[in-house]
Amino acid sequence: MTNYHFSGILSYTGLFLLFLLSIYGCSSVPEVTSSRNNNEIVVDGKQEDWGNTFTSIKDQNAAVAFRNDDENLYICFITSDNQKIVRILSSGLTVWLYPSDSKDVIGIKYPVRKSSEDFRSVVNEKGESMESSDINGRIQKLLKVQNELIIVDENNIGVFSSSPDVSKGFRAKIGYAMNQLVYELKIPLTKNKDFTQFVFKANPQDNIRVKFESEKVQNKNIDNEQEGNTRGGNEGIGGRRGRGGNSGGMGNKKGGTSGNNTPIDYEFKVKLTSL
Repeated sequence: MTNYHFSGILSYTGLFLLFLLSIYGCSSVPEVTSSRNNNEIVVDGKQEDWGNTFTSIKDQNAAVAFRNDDENLYICFITSDNQKIVRILSSGLTVWLYPSDSKDVIGIKYPVRKSSEDFRSVVNEKGESMESSDINGRIQKLLKVQNELIIVDENNIGVFSSSPDVSKGFRAKIGYAMNQLVYELKIPLTKNKDFTQFVFKANPQDNIRVKFESEKVQNKNIDNEQEGNTRGGNEGIGGRRGRGGNSGGMGNKKGGTSGNNTPIDYEFKVKLTSL
């Protein structure tokens, strides 16, 4: 009788442990290995120089890639989801960078969220009304006003700003062609010799975390207008296999699936490559 009771306890304990492991596995942040950059990457809003290093974000019609050398970290995010594209360009995007020691967290705001006045001036440029079906024209106009990059601390307070087109330091570029947005970032690391004014405190071989987060839209009219003007027309990114065993479907999905207007919220653990 005692043995039976004891074995029952073990069975229930085993099931409970499996349950905990299943929860942990579902909630864990996906791990990605950064590829080595041998001067291939040019921050120009084009993805050709990134090769097959992309990791697809499951059910999100988007993919991401990471590369680094001794002095810089490079990030590329691509999507052909019209709703995501308009949200990024109009309401802004912050790429949060968490170093291995969890200190000196920084966020890179690019694009920067525009006011309702800025938004209306883009939509109604030169008095021309923007037809809801002209999504390509809408995106091109939104791209024209993205001329600022802001670095914020962990409290979302600005600590540094510059043009996104500078030759040294933080550089960003957004390209849009064939219904696909290509978002590129260049981030100076601790050992950067050309730019010491402000860096992300990380080195090759470090484990960092990277989070993509869209700004919350406070003007519901703008949010609803985005949703109404971006239905349909989405093309799949397709699964790609990256280095370190990364494959399509590894992305951490916190935003909604393609076809709704849920904010972007993707997070990754990134292992910087050694040189």
